Amino acid sequence: MSGILEFVKELFSQFASGSGSFIDIANAQRGWGINLFLFILVWLLSGFASYEFANSTGMNGKKHFWIGLILPVVYPLILLIRKLIICARAIAAAKREAKRIEAERDQIEAERRRIDSTPNKDNFVKLKGSSDASSIKAQFRLELADGTALMIAKILEAQDTLAVFELESNEGETPRVLRMPYAKMARVERL
Repeated sequence: MSGILEFVKELFSQFASGSGSFIDIANAQRGWGINLFLFILVWLLSGFASYEFANSTGMNGKKHFWIGLILPVVYPLILLIRKLIICARAIAAAKREAKRIEAERDQIEAERRRIDSTPNKDNFVKLKGSSDASSIKAQFRLELADGTALMIAKILEAQDTLAVFELESNEGETPRVLRMPYAKMARVERL
């Protein structure tokens, strides 16, 4: 407080005598004011940063605010590093979980394809229900036991021992119908 009074007295005497300007006196006295302001600013920001970092990681912010005021700059940096480590671990765990879910999804899809690819009445009934009745383009690929493949546009009927298909045709052509026993089929795939 006495420093401020001295500054005001010096300022008043300089103006009264006309020997100095306000800017010269202010520049000489400004150094301690700016340093004090910066110290208080960093001190308070350390407390608030500690509070914020603690709250964002699920800890009690009030306690860490006071610790941040006692250990300015150092303690908020410690909490920031802790927060970054927690975030990195959470991201790594999320990536592992996403990979695990993707692997399970791929395994389920492969199992579904394996089950669907077995030529039998039940699978052809399911595939028949999912086929587009208006399509002339191939929706299924039928692989025969001898290694040849047929492109099927529609599954017309699935009986106990054989299936009836409509083969892929060009526009304007009459579609060909084929009856084939399940014993001659190796696998069927949806396209």
